[in-house]
Amino acid sequence: MKKIILILGMLAILLCLQAEVLDRIVAKVGREVILQSDLARCIQQLEAAGMINEDITEYDILNDMIESKLIVQQAKKEEYDVDEEQVRQLAEEQIQKISAQFESEYEFKKELKKANLTVLELKEYYIQMITEQRLKEQIINNEIKNKVHITDVEVEEYYEEHKAEIPPRPEMVEIGMIMRSIEPGKDTRKEALLKINMIRNRLLDGEDFAELARQYSDCPSAAKGGDLGFFGKGTMVKPFEDVAFSLMPGEISDVVETQFGYHIIKVDVKREDEVKASHILLKVDATENDITATITLMENVLAKLDTGEDFSELAKTYSQDDTTAVKGGIIGEFVKDQYPDLFKEHLQNIEMGQHTGLIREDTNLYIFAKLKSVPERPYEYNEIYDKLRNLVTNQKELELYDNWMKELVQNSYVEILIEE
Repeated sequence: MKKIILILGMLAILLCLQAEVLDRIVAKVGREVILQSDLARCIQQLEAAGMINEDITEYDILNDMIESKLIVQQAKKEEYDVDEEQVRQLAEEQIQKISAQFESEYEFKKELKKANLTVLELKEYYIQMITEQRLKEQIINNEIKNKVHITDVEVEEYYEEHKAEIPPRPEMVEIGMIMRSIEPGKDTRKEALLKINMIRNRLLDGEDFAELARQYSDCPSAAKGGDLGFFGKGTMVKPFEDVAFSLMPGEISDVVETQFGYHIIKVDVKREDEVKASHILLKVDATENDITATITLMENVLAKLDTGEDFSELAKTYSQDDTTAVKGGIIGEFVKDQYPDLFKEHLQNIEMGQHTGLIREDTNLYIFAKLKSVPERPYEYNEIYDKLRNLVTNQKELELYDNWMKELVQNSYVEILIEE
């Protein structure tokens, strides 16, 4: 029974397996009808998805079903179409997802049989459901969404009219951060640069590029003698790409530095919009001395904070996060106890005005602080502009939809055979 529920729940087609419903027509929409069993099934689907409450009546659900049929009928009338092959593929993918929940194909089919379903029937249901959904999306986009245009004046007017109804901005906590990355130091970079230049000198003396790439390159392409194959503009990082496209066939570049390390590039073939190139990459990784030096520096910053030095000034001096360093390390204001996961557990354990200890995440070191409490206040217009714009957009779309639906009803035959 659990597996039957799993199938029907994931498919959103809870059939009336045990309910004995005497079928009758409850609505007529054009040349189509909606049966009592269709309505019962839809109600079960909504209940399973937790989308029904006591305010939603059977009549409301039937009206939604009627609207859906009218939209699909209009889409077909206006000759909207869907990619049938794509729809069929999506239907098959959905069935595969459900089938994968079972130990075998046999178990899957056995449970479907208990629900009086075959795989083919399931597939046809999915094809119909996806097709109708695609048709509805297309016509609603064209008839509603693409016709709605919002101006800033409308958004501002909405804000002024509903300002009193907007809940206040809750009390927040201003959070500060000092961050430094563990990076190769000057001596490490100098040593790597000397090594890559020695390799380049050997190339200039006539040694084989492919052989030296196999020996020294830190790129996976080393196994192929550094061969990167053909690539066009926009494929590689810009410093690498700029040099590669400036070289002539057979020419060897100077040492090129990128975020990946030091490169020597050789162009083999050059076309108008692409090149075939090889390279030797020497990665520059932080040494234990570099790691120790960065940790020591941040421990010194921590000691300064412990003796009362200003967090803001220390962030400006030492933090490598350029965006926040210029603001004294301020990364934003957050609702109490709803901090981002990165530093949530650390901030929950300190009081206002205090800072955390040294926190290491991968190659980054952090110190966070609760700088100050920001009292509850009304939201400023610019703070909720996006939400306001969405509200105004949704409101206009709903108005346009209601008017459009009234026209569809007027131009179609609709008869409801149950009482409101």
